[in-house]
Amino acid sequence: MAKRNPTAANIDWYLISIDRLKQIGLVVVILLLAGAGYWFWQQQKGNPKENAERAIGEARQALNSLAASSEYNAHHAEFNRAQQKLDEARTHFNGARYGEAQTAAVESATISNTARTGGGAVDNDAQFLAVEGDVKVQKGSSSEWRDADMRTPLFNGDWVKTGDRSSAELIFSSNGSLYTIGSNALLEIYATLNPGSTKKTNSVTVKVGPVEVATSKDTSTVRTPGTQVIVESDSTTQVGVNEQQATSVMATRGSASVAPEAGGAGVRLSSGEKVTATPVGAVSAVKKVTPSPALLSPADNQVFQLSPELNVQLLWNPPETGANGYILQVSRSRLFSTLEINARRTRTGASTKVTAEGAFYWRVASIGPDGEPGPFAAFRRFRVAGGGRVNTQDTKPPKLVMKKPFLIGSQFYIISGTTDPGATVFVNDEEADVDSKGGFQKLVSLDKLGQNTIVIKAVNAAGATNVQNQTVIVQE
Repeated sequence: MAKRNPTAANIDWYLISIDRLKQIGLVVVILLLAGAGYWFWQQQKGNPKENAERAIGEARQALNSLAASSEYNAHHAEFNRAQQKLDEARTHFNGARYGEAQTAAVESATISNTARTGGGAVDNDAQFLAVEGDVKVQKGSSSEWRDADMRTPLFNGDWVKTGDRSSAELIFSSNGSLYTIGSNALLEIYATLNPGSTKKTNSVTVKVGPVEVATSKDTSTVRTPGTQVIVESDSTTQVGVNEQQATSVMATRGSASVAPEAGGAGVRLSSGEKVTATPVGAVSAVKKVTPSPALLSPADNQVFQLSPELNVQLLWNPPETGANGYILQVSRSRLFSTLEINARRTRTGASTKVTAEGAFYWRVASIGPDGEPGPFAAFRRFRVAGGGRVNTQDTKPPKLVMKKPFLIGSQFYIISGTTDPGATVFVNDEEADVDSKGGFQKLVSLDKLGQNTIVIKAVNAAGATNVQNQTVIVQE
């Protein structure tokens, strides 16, 4: 009988085992490396304290670079704001609020770096689009109230207040949200920066007065005594706080949500719905409001010739649900800060005698069965021109004097200039408001990076036109 070779059998067994051990060992090494990498990420990259500490160091270095640069003398205000943000970051860090510390430090570094590289005007959080009457601004680092103007930049922590028969319109640079501030209002600008994405979220804190918020691509937040209102994207919502600190919220386009500031269940509003809230955040049930009427005549931008017998007939259709009355307002201001007419009507029309030339704006709201008014319809304009009849054979174009485009944020520009009173101005085929002296301005949003051409056209009553182009560069 042949003998088996035990050596060959043993070698064969060991060869198989070694291959398996190599495979197992490779898997173990991979697992160890993955575990070590995950531990490092958790302990280093994902460590909030170290992230905040690193951001504070970078903010300190950026502030020192600004102080040592040739731009320092021209950017004292930016230096002070960056220093204030750095102090906030240190305070948060000492209180173990590492997320807030990192956010404040990133904002500080951004302010310093932007000022040092000459782009300080782009870093603002909001900008006025219109200022009418007594409008004041208090900077977050000051206790002094100053007159606001179109070129006043607004930053996180700044305050805005309006007087009687005054109003303002501002835009947030990060996403184009529009805030229209009514008379006798007081609010604070509040913009926070996400340190991971460097994207800003915008909001205001309203202490008293009316504010209308119109969003575009992003949401916007309004804080009031006891409540928080989130206006969804592509929506318009009216928020008001009275002297007793009670809040009213009415959605006029899109949707919004209202919740107690202290937490708890909130409510969602669709267009045409309204709620009220107490100063401690108790939110009422949702209530339907009476829709606005449809404006009929005069047509938008209709021109009338001034004469001693001129009477303009204002007509509108009632809403489908019916109304117990109407509120008619006529103003020289598109923000309706001052009113030529503010009257309650039971009929669907009114006749008004006009004795002066210029542009007039009018709007109507319905009064519901409970006596409460609903939202105003979108305003219409009519113009009154002097000097007798229009010469339709006059082919002389209106004057068109343009100002330099004013940049807000990275993609928003204010296009402004002067034309003949009574002329109509279009900016990229969208009509701009022209005041009684011929001044006009229009906010445009440009999504295309690089060179953009903006076309401005002025048209008089005889149909003669004056067209000019302006070129701007949109940077990423």
